[in-house]
Amino acid sequence: MHSALIEMNAAGQTDVGRVRSRNEDSFHLDPARGLALICDGMGGHAGGDIASRTAVEVVAAVIASQNRTGSDRTPSPVEEERAAADAAAMVRSAVTAANRRINALNRQRGYAEGRGMGTTLVGLWRVPGTGRVVVFHAGDSRLYRLRDGALRLLTRDHSLYQVWLDNGRRGQAPQRNIIVRALGTADHVEPDVAIHDLQPDDLYLLCSDGLTGIVPEGLIQRILTQQPALAAEDVCNRLIDLANGAGGPDNITLILARFVLRPA
Repeated sequence: MHSALIEMNAAGQTDVGRVRSRNEDSFHLDPARGLALICDGMGGHAGGDIASRTAVEVVAAVIASQNRTGSDRTPSPVEEERAAADAAAMVRSAVTAANRRINALNRQRGYAEGRGMGTTLVGLWRVPGTGRVVVFHAGDSRLYRLRDGALRLLTRDHSLYQVWLDNGRRGQAPQRNIIVRALGTADHVEPDVAIHDLQPDDLYLLCSDGLTGIVPEGLIQRILTQQPALAAEDVCNRLIDLANGAGGPDNITLILARFVLRPA
């Protein structure tokens, strides 16, 4: 199947929740480029909202500077591999640029290394002209894929709690919200970057932990399997309502992106 026949339909929503007075989450959505980003800012008065907004703006600008949305010609396997490698490198450059911008703002404000504002990042970008997507993240914001009714987590939390799980749950469990990798708090951050093949009707969910920390995955899966019968905006609102109904202790941000066959 020609990759040009697949397009992205998407919707995003953010909500301050029921407890926080300020929304430190930001998101960016560009269906024409197949780009979706969510950042969950950290820092409170130190400017978590500034960090998240800066990150989505810089990453989106760097990726947009490539100025490619694909072509009508089916790429060869070698061309597709090269395009995927180039896209992964572009993502790393974009994340590096965003990290430097936020880290510079922290230094200007007098914050020491590891202090000040920071942000998680999770993103999805369709490799231009191909049937592949780049998935990338730093922190505990997540990306899931629903395919053939099965929900799969494509990211792995960069949190102290995940480290504890990976080490066999030895000792007392740490708090779930302690992040071990994020943008802005150090001179360098290395995002996890992976390439995945696209299939028609794949549904991707990007979200901050204001959703996944409150709403069980099984319930999220049941709602997402109903998505073809509901508008994406309605599904976003339903998931946000569930998180708020369970107390809404954090900001809640999510993007739903479905890759579909372009109408004839």
